[in-house]
Amino acid sequence: MNIIFMTNSDFSFPCLDLLIKSNHNILGVVTNPPQKMGRKKKQINNAITLKCDEIGVRTITQQDLNDVTFENELKKYDADLLVVVAYRILPKNLLTIPKLGCINLHGSLLPAYRGAAPIQWSLINGDKQTGLTTFLIEPKVDTGAIIKQKRIKILENENYGSLKNRMAIEGAPLLLDTINLITDGKILPIQQDENFVSKAPKITKKMTFINWNSSSIDIYNFIRGLSPSPGAQSKVFDKIIKIQETQIVDTNINKISFNPGQVVDISKSKLCIQTGNGILSIIRLQLAGKKSLDIKSFLNGYSLKIGDYFGP
Repeated sequence: MNIIFMTNSDFSFPCLDLLIKSNHNILGVVTNPPQKMGRKKKQINNAITLKCDEIGVRTITQQDLNDVTFENELKKYDADLLVVVAYRILPKNLLTIPKLGCINLHGSLLPAYRGAAPIQWSLINGDKQTGLTTFLIEPKVDTGAIIKQKRIKILENENYGSLKNRMAIEGAPLLLDTINLITDGKILPIQQDENFVSKAPKITKKMTFINWNSSSIDIYNFIRGLSPSPGAQSKVFDKIIKIQETQIVDTNINKISFNPGQVVDISKSKLCIQTGNGILSIIRLQLAGKKSLDIKSFLNGYSLKIGDYFGP
């Protein structure tokens, strides 16, 4: 099978590694072009291009997917299949290029969590399980017929980073199995049930600020769903701080004399915050522009007292 692969994320690395070892042929990997960074505006390749250089695969860098020149270039590869893993929305004109169509590996059990951030929203919503789906790409985002799925249990203290890495590893054999079925002409696609659709929109910076009026359970899930990236944010004395790890102290008890966001307990190695319902202990955090610190190290260099506020 001759494949054009499209990705902008290291989530795809296990897939690339496995496909390279298979009897399929990756003709090229489409990814974003280098970005200008630093004062000198030096062109810096993304992690995908560096990975492809390492494993000896051609990269095809492109920003505008509607560019006719790019469309014609893809046609010249005469690919059997176009495989997408954590990339962008493809315009209709690209979907008809490969002989056997286009498939996607998605980080949820579709039709749940259609959108750009399925793993993050699953954690934010406190789900106990998630999964992976391979499906045929159609013009409308994440709506195509399902080829294969795999259920994955979410571990109790797992965050976005650890769950994403685990799902990336488990997604590789699922994708390879899907490609093998397509090669053998044995796929039996199943249409998605629109009655069970949920959305997973892209996480914007505005959405990362913690609402301390929420319950301790909801805030705990919100923080692990955004850790380590982009990070759940709050303000302390007008300084932006990213809270990366917490522990639920209590889900129901509220300190009567305190409001949500106030420090209710503090020591050399403990910092507890009142929420809208329950108390949350901060384990690890990071000031803007500084390195990540455990709470003991943070409190050694930053003065807080009972009654101080997190949030606006």
